[in-house]
Amino acid sequence: MGLAGNRDIAEYFEDPVEHARVNSLMLLFNDEVAATFETYLERMPEPRAQAWRELISGGVSAEVFGPLTLQEHLDERRIGTNLMDARKKRIVAALVTAALVTVLLVGGFTLWFALNSEETLRTVGLNFGVLDDAPNEAALLGGPPVVEPALTAILSTTVAVLAGDAPLAERVESAPEGSFPYRPGALSATVFRYAGSGQVLFVGPEGFVENSCLRVSVVTADLRPLDVVTHGPCHDPVGRPATVGCIGPTAVLMDLRVPNGPVDLPEGGSGYVDAVRVQLVGHDDRFELLSIRGVIEVGADENVVVPRFGAAPGDELTFDFGAGQVASCTVTRDLPR
Repeated sequence: MGLAGNRDIAEYFEDPVEHARVNSLMLLFNDEVAATFETYLERMPEPRAQAWRELISGGVSAEVFGPLTLQEHLDERRIGTNLMDARKKRIVAALVTAALVTVLLVGGFTLWFALNSEETLRTVGLNFGVLDDAPNEAALLGGPPVVEPALTAILSTTVAVLAGDAPLAERVESAPEGSFPYRPGALSATVFRYAGSGQVLFVGPEGFVENSCLRVSVVTADLRPLDVVTHGPCHDPVGRPATVGCIGPTAVLMDLRVPNGPVDLPEGGSGYVDAVRVQLVGHDDRFELLSIRGVIEVGADENVVVPRFGAAPGDELTFDFGAGQVASCTVTRDLPR
């Protein structure tokens, strides 16, 4: 009490803890007393021991009397474990986030590369090049026509579909005799660049030009037609009439409207020129579809440029397909406009 100075001390509290708290007393212990008092605390009920510890520590339970108790050590370990678990979770979350960001970046780059390299990739395949020269000037550029073997097709596949409402698979038949003026394999076709335009050339037996209904389709990979031309005696012409650039008894050259780059499709999306389908069309009222077909195309990993030739109106052109198949025609004045 001597340390209290002139302060008034409230006495007669039965609870020593309350007595010390009300009078703001400072409790001082040496090491021996602290060790002894700790043994008392261990035997006290937990609420009572906690009250003493808070009083001695100024309101915070800590190592006031030497080492922490077993329970306090356990609490301390539990806090450390929780901190370690939280740190591990943060590390795992950071790694997962980094992985997701990496995947998104790689996917985005791949998509960007695919979209931005589309134009370049389209030069691989059926490549007509740039077709925007003035027809009269472009017609004279290039030497004699040289057939590119990779860009030839033999019209040999017969397609015959009966008319009617039955499922398509049930209406596919063999073409009857006499459906076509020429047998499968008698006609061949190839493509060129001439007079600032894409061109398709049909060759066959002498006289076939006057006797054959010929149809050509410039198509996308999924067979969406971008241009359809028809030439000859056709019962039901499809597409537009062809502009003939060269004609003779064994060959006929027709213009194609081959777009450069992507083409917007009416049904949505876009397409590119991937193939040219050539047909000798027959007629029979019993059939909805009757033709002998071939396809001019190249592999997706090939880069085959459509050959170019130059000629003036009146010039006689010769086309050698090899294997003894040679055809000729005379250049007309009907250049594509």
